[in-house]
Amino acid sequence: MSATWMQTARRLLPRLASLSRRIRPTFHLDSVNGLSAGRVRDLGVEAVLWDVDGTLMAHHAGRVDPALAAGFEDLLRAPGLRHAIVSNCQEARFAELGEIFPAVPVLLGYETGAGAAFRVRRGPRASWRGPGAAAASSTGDGTPGELRPIRKPSRRLVRAALEELDIADRPEAALMVGDQYFTDIASANLAGVRSAKVPTLHRASFPAPVRWSQRLEAVLYRLKHGLPRPGGA
Repeated sequence: MSATWMQTARRLLPRLASLSRRIRPTFHLDSVNGLSAGRVRDLGVEAVLWDVDGTLMAHHAGRVDPALAAGFEDLLRAPGLRHAIVSNCQEARFAELGEIFPAVPVLLGYETGAGAAFRVRRGPRASWRGPGAAAASSTGDGTPGELRPIRKPSRRLVRAALEELDIADRPEAALMVGDQYFTDIASANLAGVRSAKVPTLHRASFPAPVRWSQRLEAVLYRLKHGLPRPGGA
C-alpha cells in the first residue's frame, strides 16, 4: 500500500464531513484538452496550478499522456500564463517531476517546529520557502525524513504556489486543475482559487486503495451535489 496514499488518507478522513462541502469545482471538463489557451484567456486566468498523476498522465508515468501533450504544451507557451505543480508526491517522485517539467515549479509542503516550509523544484534545483524554510533546509538537500508532509487538501500548499508565481494577492485569477474532489478541488476552494475537475486518466494504473477512494469520492459528490455537468459544477 502506498505510503503517500496512507498519509493523505490520515489527513483527509477526520475532515471528510467538513470537506464534503468544499468539493464542488468551478466547472467539470471532459479532458484537460478542454482547457485551451483561448478559454483560459477568456476566463481571466493568469496562473494554472496542476495536479499531475491522473490529471496529465497515468500514475507515476514519465511523460504527459500523448493525447494531452500538444494541448498542454500550448498552455505552457501561452503568453503571460504562469504554471505550477502542487503535489502530494514523495521526494523521489518530486525529483522525477522536476525532470519531466523542467520549466514548471513543483511544490511540496512540510511541517517544521518553526512553521510550514515549502520545497520548490525548478528542473534539477530545489529550494525552500516559508516560515520554516531555515529549519527545513538544515536537514540538507536529501529526503527530509523527520519533517511531516503537508498533503492536499491544503490551503497553505495552494497559497505557497500562488506566492511562488507572484499571484498571492489575486487568488481568483488562478485555476487549479485536478482529477480528485477531496484533494485537488477541496484545496482550491479552501484557498479561494477557481478549479476544473477532470476524469482520472488511466485509473487502472493506480494502486487499489487509490482506486477505491476515487470511487468513494464520486459517490459522495453525487450524494452532496448531484451528477456532475460537463462545463458546469
